[in-house]
Amino acid sequence: MTVVTGPLAETSPAAEAFLAALAHPARGRVAAGHAALVVAHPDDESIGCGAQLPRLQDLTVIHVTDGAPRDGADARRRGFPDPAAYAAARARECDAALTRAGVPPGRRLALGYPDQGVPEIIADLARHLADLFAQRGITLALTHAYEGGHPDHDAVALALQGARRLTGGRLAVIEMPFYHRGPDGPEAGSFLPAHPPRRAIALHLDPEDCALKADLFAAHASQAAILNTLPIALERFREAPDHPFDALPNQGRLLYEDWGPGTGGARFLALAKAADAALGGA
Repeated sequence: MTVVTGPLAETSPAAEAFLAALAHPARGRVAAGHAALVVAHPDDESIGCGAQLPRLQDLTVIHVTDGAPRDGADARRRGFPDPAAYAAARARECDAALTRAGVPPGRRLALGYPDQGVPEIIADLARHLADLFAQRGITLALTHAYEGGHPDHDAVALALQGARRLTGGRLAVIEMPFYHRGPDGPEAGSFLPAHPPRRAIALHLDPEDCALKADLFAAHASQAAILNTLPIALERFREAPDHPFDALPNQGRLLYEDWGPGTGGARFLALAKAADAALGGA
C-alpha cells in the first residue's frame, strides 16, 4: 500500500490522528474501538474502506438500511419475489463479507431502515446514532461523502452532521467518496472540492489488498452489476466539512435527480431543511 496525502488544512486533532494511523507505511493495526463505520447499504462498507477493515481493530460497523427498496422493483430485477427476500439475501451477503474482513458479529449493527427511505428520517437517524455513540463510547465516525450520488448516502452524511451537533461537536467525522455526477457522466472514488479545504489521504492498495477487496465485492453477489463498475485499487479518506442542510451537494448536479417522484433534489432539500430545524438548526 502506498499513500498520497494532501497538505494539512482544517483538520481536527482526532481526525488527524486517525488519518495518520491509516496512512502509516507499516500498514499495521489501527485502534478503532472508539470508531464506527456508518454506511447506508450492505456493500457500502466494502466499497468505501474494504481493504482497511481487517486493520481497524474493534471497529463498530453500522448499516442504516437493509438494502431493499420497498417498491420491489430492485428485488424483482435481481430475481427475488419481494423486498423481504431481497433484504434477507443482502444480509447474508453482508455477513459473509464482514466475516471475510474479520469484523466479529458483536461489532455489527443493522438498523433496518428501508433502502431509499433515509432522507425521510434524517433527524431521527441523527438522534439514534448519537445515542448509540454515547452507549458505545464512539467519538469518531467514518461515513459517506455528501456528493449527490445516492439519496441514502447523502442523508446518512447529513445524519452524521446532526449527530455531531447533538454531541456538542465532540464527534469527529471522516468521509469516503463513492460516486457523483461529473462533467461527462458518473465518476467514482474521488472527492468533490471541500469548503474549506480538508486534507485527504489516498491509499493505493497493493495486490494483497486488492485481492481482499475483490473477495468482499464477490460476497455481495446480488450487487455485481454495480460493483463491477467501481474502482478497486484506491481508498480515500478526509475529515468531513460541515455540510450544510440548506444546499444540495455538487451544486445540485445529482445522479438521482431523475429517479422518479420523491427522489429529486427539491424533495431532498425540503427534507434536509426539515431535519435541520428538528435538530435545532437555524
